[in-house]
Amino acid sequence: MAKVGGAERFVVAARELGVDVDAVTYPEGTRTAADAAAAIGCALSQICKSLLVIGPEGPLLALTAGHNRVDLDALGVLVGGEVRMADAREALASTGYAIGGTPPFGHPTPLRTLIDTALLDHAVVYGAAGTPDRCFPITPPDLLAVTGAEPARFTR
Repeated sequence: MAKVGGAERFVVAARELGVDVDAVTYPEGTRTAADAAAAIGCALSQICKSLLVIGPEGPLLALTAGHNRVDLDALGVLVGGEVRMADAREALASTGYAIGGTPPFGHPTPLRTLIDTALLDHAVVYGAAGTPDRCFPITPPDLLAVTGAEPARFTR
């Protein structure tokens, strides 16, 4: 049986969660938030970065607007202990996706998820769709519904 890639796994996972994604491939790549915004033609603040952090209770996902950076101290206060950015191996093991292509949902095991309130200021945001060259649009209310994310302030 052929190995299924991240893009295909994400579409299947989204469908299983009841989300119809319209993922688009951008040949110039969308590995960074700036790359994604340039390829899509949207504001940097509309890019939803899916960042895995390791906290006192294990991995959690920090959905962060493209123009913001995670404030690990503020995030630690929210989750009740020290947090650190996951390394590439931990991110892959926890989400099933490589850094740069990690979607905000559709992981093998659901992760506690916090969402940067700046993402809620837009009608549409764009998340990675399983590979470093694919993104999909989603409304913030739909993103909140499918991820169960907790809106919070943890950026600078």
